[in-house]
Amino acid sequence: MENKSTDRKLIIGIILMVIGALLLFDTFDITNFPIRYYIFSWKTLLIAIGIIIIATKERPTAGYILIGLGVVFWLPSLVNYSISLGQVFLPAILIGVGILIITRRGRQNKYHGVSGNKGGNLSDYIDDISVLGGGAKIIQSKNFKGGDITAIFGGSEFNFKEAQLSPDGCTIDVFTMFGGSKLIIPDTWVVKSDMFSIFGGFNDKRTIKPDDSEPAGVLYLKGAVIFGGMEIKSY
Repeated sequence: MENKSTDRKLIIGIILMVIGALLLFDTFDITNFPIRYYIFSWKTLLIAIGIIIIATKERPTAGYILIGLGVVFWLPSLVNYSISLGQVFLPAILIGVGILIITRRGRQNKYHGVSGNKGGNLSDYIDDISVLGGGAKIIQSKNFKGGDITAIFGGSEFNFKEAQLSPDGCTIDVFTMFGGSKLIIPDTWVVKSDMFSIFGGFNDKRTIKPDDSEPAGVLYLKGAVIFGGMEIKSY
């Protein structure tokens, strides 16, 4: 996780340096290309986010989809074709979400294969995707090992109050875009986050316990939060 965080900072630093150099070119009229118009656009932002996600190997499929969406939205301007954004926005989003769902089948097989392994059980993993909606779910595994949570234009609530973390470790891979998810966990769980956030964030709203309280395990969160959020509570 530390290496991924370092790689992510390196990529972001390089992107910022390139943007700064391009802006200097525009300031001193080194080029007649309308650099500022193309840089300061949400379409370009989608492409930049996609590059960062691919470079850090955090759900590369989602990165390719974001780059594809950015290119699709830019095409009418690049080829001087008269078409409104509203005409391509919904089709492009639907295609992107469809590709993401299809590619998740390979990730799902990872969990469907654990039931035959020694000590493996499907109930010890979570594999959830919420698109344009969500729900409330209760996890009661006594050996919870982690899994995947995907939220696109939606999100779900996961209650882990009756669950126990696996001694072997527990990692949840999160991908949120225009949505959010909520985790309800015990106060004694230690949460370590290595999530990448763009116009979103991670918020732990639990009550702080005294230092002498014994932690019941460590929950690792990784992935990307884009125009959304991940919230942790303890009721």
